[in-house]
Amino acid sequence: MRKKVKREKISGFYIRALICYFLVMCLLLGCILRVAVIEAKDYSEICTEQIELRIKVARVRGTVYDCNMIPLTNNEKSIVAALAPTPGAVSALAGQLSKEDTDKLISALRSGKPGICEVENAVEGEGVASTGIYKTKGGKDACHVIGYLDNTGHGVTGLESAYDDLLYGDEYITAVISTDGKGNMLTGSQPRFENKSTAQANAVVSTIDINIQNKVAKAAEPIERGAAVVAEVKTGEIKALVSLPQFDTTDISSALENADSPLLNRALLAYSVGSIFKPCVAAAGIENGMGDYTFDCTGSTYIIDRYFKCHKYGGHGNIGLRQALAFSCNCYFYNFAGVLGGEAIYKAARNTALGSSIKIAEGIRSSAGTLPEIKSLYNLANLANFSIGQGALSASPVAMLPLYTAIANGGRYYLPSLVKSTIRGGVITGYDKGYPTVCMSRETAETLKNYLKDVITEGTAVSAAPKNVTAAGKTATAQTGRRDSLGNKINNSWFCGFFPADDPEYVAVILSEGGTSAQTAAVFSGIADSIYKKE
Repeated sequence: MRKKVKREKISGFYIRALICYFLVMCLLLGCILRVAVIEAKDYSEICTEQIELRIKVARVRGTVYDCNMIPLTNNEKSIVAALAPTPGAVSALAGQLSKEDTDKLISALRSGKPGICEVENAVEGEGVASTGIYKTKGGKDACHVIGYLDNTGHGVTGLESAYDDLLYGDEYITAVISTDGKGNMLTGSQPRFENKSTAQANAVVSTIDINIQNKVAKAAEPIERGAAVVAEVKTGEIKALVSLPQFDTTDISSALENADSPLLNRALLAYSVGSIFKPCVAAAGIENGMGDYTFDCTGSTYIIDRYFKCHKYGGHGNIGLRQALAFSCNCYFYNFAGVLGGEAIYKAARNTALGSSIKIAEGIRSSAGTLPEIKSLYNLANLANFSIGQGALSASPVAMLPLYTAIANGGRYYLPSLVKSTIRGGVITGYDKGYPTVCMSRETAETLKNYLKDVITEGTAVSAAPKNVTAAGKTATAQTGRRDSLGNKINNSWFCGFFPADDPEYVAVILSEGGTSAQTAAVFSGIADSIYKKE
């Protein structure tokens, strides 16, 4: 009886052991199958990735617009086609390619590889797909405003650089083609495109009016090195900014080799200003009750230990402020400043932003230029030079806009600006150009506006008078202290003015390195006439 019970216990033990073994084997088999499925899935994904050939066609980048939403970048559209290596795909492009391009394409397709080419018209069919792409036309139009890109697609200068974080895109429009492991296109596969828009939603809307920009560039062609800037009187918005020489944004290597340094934006660089500063001195005098000051100019005046000469050797005779501006009498301003004092003139210059770096866009500023220290103006010789815009004083063409804008606009100005708004992801953000600055009374501005009209109608700048519109302004020949290879003095020529004269809409500043006042006056006249061209 005991033996029978023992045998039953032994039998039960083996059954339980067999069941445990079976369960362990099932679990092990399940793990093996699970690993196999995961590996197969990963391998499938790898294979899928390997047989999709992606060809980058164009980078996606935001757009720079003018104030009328005319694109200054992404402004040229073309059509790109992706083709399978089949006779049907090639025949679909019949008539759109030259014989030479067709032969090249057929030669490439014979190797079993897909082809990418530009075509005139969109084409779809078996083995072929096409899409439109936008790219920047390039050239010289508004080149210093827009700037250019490096070979990584980042902005280097201009608005392209200043707003690169907004405009730059990592994505490309891409042609996707199924191939075998050797890169040969699979039979019957259809090309397709991803990211079908190369002009993304992000954008910069500039203040530039491309029509005015092109007119100013045309009028400024006689200037070899210099700048021409036109801004709106009421807003300070820059409608045209031209630096000379210009450069081709598609040929930067030539610009780098050019001895005239066309990549420099001369509209932002500081220069000696000369007599275009005299209206600032005049404003200080009128504001301080000296608008009726007169002086007898004999052609020179003695200050400290030497004679300071007028540009008219015989002198201008007994004249007041109005005539002194019209005929740019240096002797008058030497003595006017001596009576007025340096602090009053210095304050007037500061009030028009001279001596300050002006931000015209995020990341774009004009040179601060220089204002002499007030204590240096206690020296009458330094003050005399300061009164006619010489000596330590320097400013950029952009920095001269506020003074003439204030005269044209009742004594107040907005700082010059180059951007109206930005667009990020469809959200529009206006550019903060700040509040207007009042730098002189309305009466003083109106008086100076009339005086500057005389400069053009009867004074030193009659050649600056436009034919299509009235104007007012001031010319200048600024000494640089440099001489050419023949020993002749090198002077910079300026013209600053506004038009129409009685109800000004635009203010313009023109600079010519080594040029003449006749040249800048003619450019000013050409700009005003082209903007107010009679149809």
